[in-house]
Amino acid sequence: MLKMADQTISLDRIRINGRICRLARKLIVTVEHEDDRLTLFNEEFGLVVSAETLEEGIAGLSGELAALWEVYVDEDPANLTADALRLRSNLTSLVPAGVSL
Repeated sequence: MLKMADQTISLDRIRINGRICRLARKLIVTVEHEDDRLTLFNEEFGLVVSAETLEEGIAGLSGELAALWEVYVDEDPANLTADALRLRSNLTSLVPAGVSL
């Protein structure tokens, strides 16, 4: 069986909470091909999704980002550790100023 080389894609928009959000900066995603499945991952946020199609994988990443947003950005910063505050800052840097998810 022929194994395809890993690919890197850049996402400039994602769907979160039912709406498409244009990102303030690109989200870099590595796509690995294994048999009939794709594994998409982003090291910055620790995102990993396995899917049959690229579209399903991107939807899965969007769902994981939405969950991170809910846990770290919607939370009162006073309740977060230093590491959590750094993650919160990285997450908010994805979204243009003035846009809420």
